[in-house]
Amino acid sequence: MKRKMLSIILTAAMAAVLVTGCGNTNSGSGDVSNGTQTNSETQGNEGSAENESPAVSTDGVSISLLNTKSEIQTQFEEMAEAYKEQTGVSIEVYVTTGDSPAEDIAKRYASGEAPTLFMGDPQDILDIAGEKAIDLSAESWVENGGKQYGISIGDKLYSFPFCIEARGLIYNKTAIEKVTGQEFNPEIITSMDDLKMLLDKLVAGGMETPVAINKEDWSLAGHYLTQVYEEQDGTAATAISFTEGLKAGTEDLSQNARFNSLMDTFDLLTKYNINRNDPLAADYDLNAVNLAEGDIAFWFNGNWAYENMSDYIVEGSEYGIMPVVQNDTAGNANVNSYLCGGATKQIMIDSVNSTPEQQQAAKDFLSWMAGQAEGQDFLVNSCNLVPAFSNIQLEVTNPLGLSVQKYAAAGKIFESFNEAPSDHWKTVGAFMQEYLAGQTDRAGLIQKISDYWKAQK
Repeated sequence: MKRKMLSIILTAAMAAVLVTGCGNTNSGSGDVSNGTQTNSETQGNEGSAENESPAVSTDGVSISLLNTKSEIQTQFEEMAEAYKEQTGVSIEVYVTTGDSPAEDIAKRYASGEAPTLFMGDPQDILDIAGEKAIDLSAESWVENGGKQYGISIGDKLYSFPFCIEARGLIYNKTAIEKVTGQEFNPEIITSMDDLKMLLDKLVAGGMETPVAINKEDWSLAGHYLTQVYEEQDGTAATAISFTEGLKAGTEDLSQNARFNSLMDTFDLLTKYNINRNDPLAADYDLNAVNLAEGDIAFWFNGNWAYENMSDYIVEGSEYGIMPVVQNDTAGNANVNSYLCGGATKQIMIDSVNSTPEQQQAAKDFLSWMAGQAEGQDFLVNSCNLVPAFSNIQLEVTNPLGLSVQKYAAAGKIFESFNEAPSDHWKTVGAFMQEYLAGQTDRAGLIQKISDYWKAQK
């Protein structure tokens, strides 16, 4: 769906359902922190709330949402315009500012200007939900994936899983085949040595620097290094246990198979990096253009990057995502056939600064995205996201999202590690930037990462 058509399509499509769909409210008393919502949006467009009397009116209510996915800000703004026209509820969408979502939301709470809805990474939600979020356990979308992918603390569910995302090596299949003269099947690249052979073929064919690596701290630490934790055996429980060992000093990164194997692959990628002459000056948007247009073959990133690539896609070109392949598979035989990812963006509803009316309007909005055809269309077709909810049957249309959707359907996405401290990507990301720029060696990187975790005790 073209962005400029979103408001027109949403306005027409929502007219038939949103007049009643977003007006339903809690059947309980006024306790919005633990209220039971009985919206008509259960699965798809099924269900009815004809006999429910609204406990909280949302007529003319204004709510706000802090968006940490800047690449879909335009889609959010267009959706909000159409949503207001049909429901009377205004949604003001802000893009996060500052170094991280955690810092941004902390400043907003400190100033008493917290948004009604906060989209954060899982660790951001974990850090504040117990004190600042309402319980969403009774919402209509919980059993369709919310319980599985949302953030829970004890027996309370505090977040709405906004999307499934996974990261790996994005590839331009068409460009690879054009340069090598051979068909490219990512499934036959099953080791770092296989990847090196292909990279050498690309260089020999005239693609001098076939890889792009981002400089951003969130990409280097939040995405690449976090694979070390998640790939210990592919389970969140072991990732947590491993990082507890790092805190206690009982785990030694220098002897860890996953760390060394992933860093060996990282070293290989940096050797062929198009930004290698000045890696900390890399331009994220230019990396996207280079991959889309076929100037490079591989880019370490995730399916969210398609939005940055979309304006530069060459008609007829094929793209996808594959795992970050490694030579050493000790302890986890699946590292070369699985992606790392999960519900990487979560939305919570504020319990501190928002009114009961705003909280109800926020609940209705989340239920609309998960349960109504127009909300599902917004997630999948407008935002190009892989939904977390089993009742959403729409197939992702962009090739990167489709790759992730196929891995997810096959059960080949490792469980996410959501327990990293909120400053992990910023602090450890700086260490990774030093390593990328050649300002420290692997021993120095290990020491800094180890010291960081020991300080978390």
